[in-house]
Amino acid sequence: MKNGRRLLAFAACLVFLAVVLFAARNSVIRLFAAVAIARLHIFTPPQLLPGESGAHRIWNECRFYWDFAEIREARERRLKRFEPQLKSLVEEIKRRQKAGEGIQYSMHIYREVRWRLNFTPDVGATERRIVDLRESLNQPEAQKLASEQQEADGSWGRGIDAWYLKLYYSVEDGLDRKDPEVKYPLRFLDPINSPEKLVAQLDRARFDDFTRTGVFNREELDETFSAIARLLFRIKNVPYGFDSRLGPALRAYVNQWQNPDTGFWGQWLVDREGRVWKMDDMAMTFHVVSDLNGQVNHLDRIAKRTLQLDKVNFPAGIRFDGRYENHLNWDVVKIFRLAWPYLDEPTRTQARAEIAKMVDWCLNESYQRDGSFKVSDLDDTAGDAYMYGVAFLKDAGYFRRDERFWTSQDFPEARTIHDRIEARLKTIGTSDPSMRSAYEILQALD
Repeated sequence: MKNGRRLLAFAACLVFLAVVLFAARNSVIRLFAAVAIARLHIFTPPQLLPGESGAHRIWNECRFYWDFAEIREARERRLKRFEPQLKSLVEEIKRRQKAGEGIQYSMHIYREVRWRLNFTPDVGATERRIVDLRESLNQPEAQKLASEQQEADGSWGRGIDAWYLKLYYSVEDGLDRKDPEVKYPLRFLDPINSPEKLVAQLDRARFDDFTRTGVFNREELDETFSAIARLLFRIKNVPYGFDSRLGPALRAYVNQWQNPDTGFWGQWLVDREGRVWKMDDMAMTFHVVSDLNGQVNHLDRIAKRTLQLDKVNFPAGIRFDGRYENHLNWDVVKIFRLAWPYLDEPTRTQARAEIAKMVDWCLNESYQRDGSFKVSDLDDTAGDAYMYGVAFLKDAGYFRRDERFWTSQDFPEARTIHDRIEARLKTIGTSDPSMRSAYEILQALD
């Protein structure tokens, strides 16, 4: 009897412990996430305040990483909730793309869904946009009009509500095309058409008060900057009266925003005490370097920092869930290409090895024998899979010896693979803008 009572008491203790652990499981998961983020060393912490104690500093750092871990954990909860609804819709989009059907209206809405799902806590807005996405698949007239300019404000990106995405698609689908057809005044550019407006728009996204809002602004900052830089420095003859001070203002902004120790750019996160933590973000750094055509400071530091992040996941590093992706490989190889003249030989040796592994992965894991590329978690539509696969191989110099800046190696199968991809795209058609971009890259190589 005595042993029976002990066994019962022991079992009760185990049950109680299991209940406690189950109740605390989210906190335990978040704690492990916070420690993992801290160990990446991707944040530059704020400077010590005068008289600040070491204990307060440690407490401040622990609280920051704990708070930032919640951004990731909240995203995982949203994905678990909404991904089952999205899966069938995305499969339908991919099926239509592979059949050569124009599906850009749905793609616009899907892009906004992904932003809301990944970076914002407004689940109501996410749910409404998923409903819009589902309905869009039965709206052929809207699909036909998706790539046309809109009269209301002169923007492109029909189906999008968020201003920064309208700006992005107005550049991507509209103004940064061969012979863009501009019918209406570009009034959507008015909110950035002075140095003061420009800085305010960028700062609104750069300084991220995430503990108050629950929003992670990195995509908004990344795409807003990239679109503006392309408009001011890369696209010729935009029919809009830009303030002449915008170009110098943007360059000054870039210099002030850059982390001088690492050369990187990224989000500036505001902690509970109002102090700023500066994040190193490889993908965002790629956009700054690329859109300014390498005319930035510290290119050697940028390349070295990129190599230091070779095992770190997107957006800070060059992996995605621990693996390569053509999208990120393209970012990395373009950084190396522009930084190459400024690199010492040890750095070049490391970069050569990294690019070689990326090319091998692309050809053996991503590229398919029928001339297609695998759709992945990052490049999750057929159009993106083609565009980033082709763009990476092109900028790695795979298709042309005179662009092979990092190696003298021959790739005798390159012409066959080029022609096979091109033939596949011809068969599918190029109604999808991303597939059209891939096809145009291949055509330009000829």
